[in-house]
Amino acid sequence: MSEPLPRVFPPRTIRVQLTLAITAVVALVVALAGLAVVLYADHRDHSDVDAALAARATQVRTAATKSGSLPTDGSFAVRLLVNNAVRAEVGATTKFSVPVKDGYSTVTAADGTHWRSWAETLKTGAQLQVLINLQDVEENHSGNVMMINLIVLLAAVIAAAGTWFVGGLVMKPLVKLAEGAHAITPDAPTQRLPVVTSPPEVADLGTALNEALDRMNIPDRAQLTQEAAQEATQHFAKVAVDNLREPLHELGDGLDQLLDNPEMTVIQRHLLLAAIQTEYRRLVTLVDDLEPKSTTGLP
Repeated sequence: MSEPLPRVFPPRTIRVQLTLAITAVVALVVALAGLAVVLYADHRDHSDVDAALAARATQVRTAATKSGSLPTDGSFAVRLLVNNAVRAEVGATTKFSVPVKDGYSTVTAADGTHWRSWAETLKTGAQLQVLINLQDVEENHSGNVMMINLIVLLAAVIAAAGTWFVGGLVMKPLVKLAEGAHAITPDAPTQRLPVVTSPPEVADLGTALNEALDRMNIPDRAQLTQEAAQEATQHFAKVAVDNLREPLHELGDGLDQLLDNPEMTVIQRHLLLAAIQTEYRRLVTLVDDLEPKSTTGLP
């Protein structure tokens, strides 16, 4: 039983698969690059907020030492906590949780907004906390994510369109070869694939396939000329003569000896008849071998 032919995808399917694959790779690369940009921008924004917190804390300490009050310009909030209880608070209309840990942290206010916090414990045991709302940072993050999404979508569309266009140019010669191969039928063995001149790889493939088709385009017996049929007959006759000549000669010599020596001994006659029988069997074998050849290769 012959093995099944491998599955072959048509050129259009290959073009679609190539377009989808390249589009997916481009989208993934752009998305990863965009993710790196967003993470870098978030880190930069948070660093700027932390630097602003440190500067505001210094201003608050200086102003509070001079005036005894907690100053603010509205861009940040300040709290003074003693024994986890709020003693003073300015710059915010929402409430924050207690207790507060020293250093930098991100806290969620009672209204759900996120604030960056910096706190320190003073020598008196009280805690000074400065907070900046992260609304601007979060808006920047959302804008960056939306921009990256649009860039990924645009890159995917451009990659898909470019790959589809270029793939069409590259696959066009293969489509031409495939259509020519599909048109070839067993009833028309002399057909050939269309000639493709570019690209070189496809042209070489078409040339090789046409050479293979030329080798397979052997005319059948019905198309043999009378001269070819006569040559085949002469060749068969020569082979038959060459094969039968020696056993016939041996057989004739044995019969001549029997006829010329009627008074030979029984042992001589027995040996001669055995030799004649051997040549007879040899003739039968040769005829059996030549019989199939007599019906092949001839019209």
